[in-house]
Amino acid sequence: MREAQARTIHLKDYAPPAFLIDRVALDVDIRAEDALVTATLAVRRNPASQEKDAPLVLDGEALQLLSLHLNQKEKTHQVTAENLTVPDVPDAFTLATVTRIVPQKNSALEGLYAAKSGFVTQCEAQGFRRVTWFLDRPDILAIYTVTVRADRKKYPVLLSNGNLVASGENWAKFEDPFPKPSYLFALVAADLELIEESIVSRFGKTKKLFIYVEPGKLDQAAWSMDCLKRAIYWDEKRFGLELDLDEYKIVAVGDFNSGAMENKGLNIFNARYVLARPDTATDTDYLNIDRVVAHEYFHNWTGDRVTCRDWFQLSLKEGLTVFRDQEYGADTYSRAVARIQEVRGLRAGQFAEDAGPMAHPVRPQSYQEIRNFYTMTVYEKGAEVVRMQHTLLGEEKFQDGMKLYFKRHDGQAVTCDDFVAAMQDASGVDLAQFKRWYDVAGTPVLDCSSVFEKDVFELKIRQSMSPPFHIPLAVKIGHHEKVLSVTEKEQSFRFEGLKSRPVPSLLREFSAPVILNYPYTEADLVHLLAHDDDPFNRWEAAQRLSAEIILKNGGTPSGTFLHALKNVLQEKDLAFVAETLTLPSETFLAEQMGVVDPDALHASRNALRRALASHFRDAFLETYKRLDSDAPYSPDAASTGRRALRNLCLGYLGEIEGPALAYRQFEQADNMTDSMAALSSLTNQDCPERPRALDAFHARWRDDPLVVDKWLALQAMSRLPGTLARMRDLLTHPAFDIKVPNKVYSLIRTFAVNHVRFHAADGAGYAFIADQVLALDKLNPQVAARIARGFDRWNRFDAGRKEKSKAQLERIRDAAGPSKDVAEIVGKALAG
Repeated sequence: MREAQARTIHLKDYAPPAFLIDRVALDVDIRAEDALVTATLAVRRNPASQEKDAPLVLDGEALQLLSLHLNQKEKTHQVTAENLTVPDVPDAFTLATVTRIVPQKNSALEGLYAAKSGFVTQCEAQGFRRVTWFLDRPDILAIYTVTVRADRKKYPVLLSNGNLVASGENWAKFEDPFPKPSYLFALVAADLELIEESIVSRFGKTKKLFIYVEPGKLDQAAWSMDCLKRAIYWDEKRFGLELDLDEYKIVAVGDFNSGAMENKGLNIFNARYVLARPDTATDTDYLNIDRVVAHEYFHNWTGDRVTCRDWFQLSLKEGLTVFRDQEYGADTYSRAVARIQEVRGLRAGQFAEDAGPMAHPVRPQSYQEIRNFYTMTVYEKGAEVVRMQHTLLGEEKFQDGMKLYFKRHDGQAVTCDDFVAAMQDASGVDLAQFKRWYDVAGTPVLDCSSVFEKDVFELKIRQSMSPPFHIPLAVKIGHHEKVLSVTEKEQSFRFEGLKSRPVPSLLREFSAPVILNYPYTEADLVHLLAHDDDPFNRWEAAQRLSAEIILKNGGTPSGTFLHALKNVLQEKDLAFVAETLTLPSETFLAEQMGVVDPDALHASRNALRRALASHFRDAFLETYKRLDSDAPYSPDAASTGRRALRNLCLGYLGEIEGPALAYRQFEQADNMTDSMAALSSLTNQDCPERPRALDAFHARWRDDPLVVDKWLALQAMSRLPGTLARMRDLLTHPAFDIKVPNKVYSLIRTFAVNHVRFHAADGAGYAFIADQVLALDKLNPQVAARIARGFDRWNRFDAGRKEKSKAQLERIRDAAGPSKDVAEIVGKALAG
């Protein structure tokens, strides 16, 4: 159903459900052209509800009801496009329905749908209502028994949550002993291959692990299995949480709207977060797979065992689980580099979101379409809110809080307040003021200044939030290192016993998601870059220096800055060096400008790249050659750091040396990381080698969809003037399919973040993206809405660009029957 004027749902209106569903028996019969779903529900009135005589109202979408029986008798009912209403029901009863659905034509990829290898489900947030009529909300926890029926000659693998209890030629029956909300329901009927391993937990129990992939992909599944085992052991060691299932399954498919889904015991993944082999996956792919596999596994406790009461509490499970997967990454790789990468992404994406039309608190107060709120604010900022509690409490008390949280709420659907209460009660730390982080949108700004007299350094802080937040500010001033609790609008802190004026190290390890202003001089920042013992603040000093040069000096660096970078280049932590020599992105820099001029910004940033390439040519070339290695590929931290710095040098050298070095690396590369780095350099150079390399890459990998996605994305991100024309050509290329989300994200969404080309002065980039949003909205509204987010910051630009982007937003808004997803995004963008 397409609905232009969607209803706004508010947190303040939450009420317990009028009915509870204790047990669900599903029989899903997948046929040649449709599927029949027989659902038997054990329903009772909820004693906590105020609606004592309410009719039963179930949710549904794209469903054809064939029959309905209440306590085995036909019952009067009313059906609309979105609801099934059964009036005059007793306090407890059994409701049986038979429903016809057509998963073969489900292009939205929600509920049960056809993928390349068979049929799978995606039910978060509200996809279960596309499977059968149900109270499709997260505070309805039920025990499920599921029978899956399909032609095993076509779909030999039949799966659902829980334990296999019976099976036959064309059917399999599963019982899940854990109560779960409908969004965690999963079903698979597909042609898949699998790898299987057994492990013994630290508690002495044997667990079987399965990873299912599309035929021909088994040789790319070993890394994911390794990641899963490490995640299980890490969660046992760090959080004391054991895998509570005898079997744990992951299914990877190529057609999936998101990254992965934590369905209890049966995770369904986008194949890009499972499949890896040195010649098909980059270092970034390997890292992302590790983190996503861990993230979904960690949901087994923080999301499945304890889930969210309503969708406003989404960050209860997502923010907490992102924090857990971040800590896993920090413990597994380099904590310093992991933190830098997290903050780089947060600032470029979430800070802009906080300042844009889709700004919302970590716990949103209202929404029209919940799918639009799977955002960086809910996930990444939500993780920062959990991290701040960890900072304020310390590891031991934080773990005490986690234990109390599970003791109180295991098997329940709860709220963010319940989580904070567990942390507060276990630690004795007052978090009442801290809870404002959950309910107030925006990025706090800390304006800091200082006075130094005799041996006393006074740090003065003014925060932008009213009423003030509780902000943990980690500092090191002279020999004083502590976490300050900033709780007032204006506050001062004194540090005594200092022999000379110190350069303060503020916001160490990025202890809070804030914008910190302090009047650092260039000399101060160079001092921090050279001497601070906090790697994050060393990197931050380099970022501040680079941003100043790009935004205020036309990209021309000072000798002092160049000397500071020369010293960095000689350091031994290669991954840190690579991060420090990487310039701030144009997207991040644009947020620092009053009126954004994308052409001037692009030119200034590239001027600095060329200046660094020229000044450090010999050093970059020597480093590039020195870091060459003929050792077998490994995704370990040291090896990825070596490749990161070597390929960064290649990118800089391409600015002044031309394509020869990159083309040679492209021809000789024995892993995808080096191949993509070379091809990335070539795609930004107008040279004969560019099309030759692109054609050769496609010819080699045309039959591997995930590798071809990389090929599409590189061309969409090219800074060359002809990029938009190439985009139009690629829309009709056999490699692109608008019905496949991975293809759309690789080509269309990547172009929408190509700052200089999307924001071209003639408005052609805006028109192109608007065309794609309109086309996608007819097929997959969720994906269309994500592409429409590219317009979020349209009113930050000059008058000409604003006029052209606004016209495209109005064109989308005024099109016939926009989905709720797109209507909300576009409506808020125009209102903002």
